[in-house]
Amino acid sequence: MAPENQNYLVTVEQFFLSLKDSGLMLSATDYDLIQQWESKGIPVNIVCRGIENGVAEFATQRQSSRMGLSYLKVYVEEEMERSRS
Repeated sequence: MAPENQNYLVTVEQFFLSLKDSGLMLSATDYDLIQQWESKGIPVNIVCRGIENGVAEFATQRQSSRMGLSYLKVYVEEEMERSRS
């Protein structure tokens, strides 16, 4: 993996884990999703903002701490749409 790809992945991983406040690493599915976002050219700050929105929403609903990034995919996509308008 190229260093610039690793930066994107590590940034998203650390941001999500810090918000989630549990776990030491992501699942293989989560890593794959991060790589998909990067391949689509979604800026890391947009991804992080979407993740933050999703985690906040899940917190208000008192959802399980076992949430993965796949649950937050829709929030990242919504944030991407907002950034385009």
